[in-house]
Amino acid sequence: MFNLNKVKLHFTDGALRLLAKKAIAKSTGARGLRAILETVLLEAMYEVPDEKTGNERVDAVVVDEEAIGSVDRPGCGAKILRGDGALDQYITRTNVMNLQETNDGLAGELEEAYMLSRIVSL
Repeated sequence: MFNLNKVKLHFTDGALRLLAKKAIAKSTGARGLRAILETVLLEAMYEVPDEKTGNERVDAVVVDEEAIGSVDRPGCGAKILRGDGALDQYITRTNVMNLQETNDGLAGELEEAYMLSRIVSL
């Protein structure tokens, strides 16, 4: 359905892992997986077929960790990205945020290692 309307469907790696965990927890096989996906994509399935242009046009539907939720808690549903190039902007923004988190973590580790080396040298 998404492809027919020229809408991209994007799953993050974390969302795929959570999706698998939820499906396994339900112990219902493919039917459980389908039920989870239908719940996550419900709003998008109604929004996508609407004919809109420009910034109102749905460019992509993104399923991330927030969309899936956890094994015992439902998610918020898929994100609907509107406007030309919205998926590319989302991916770029997400990559930058992930890089910043990684750099912040590394900076903290380096500072901790430096302090430990100072303590040991005393």
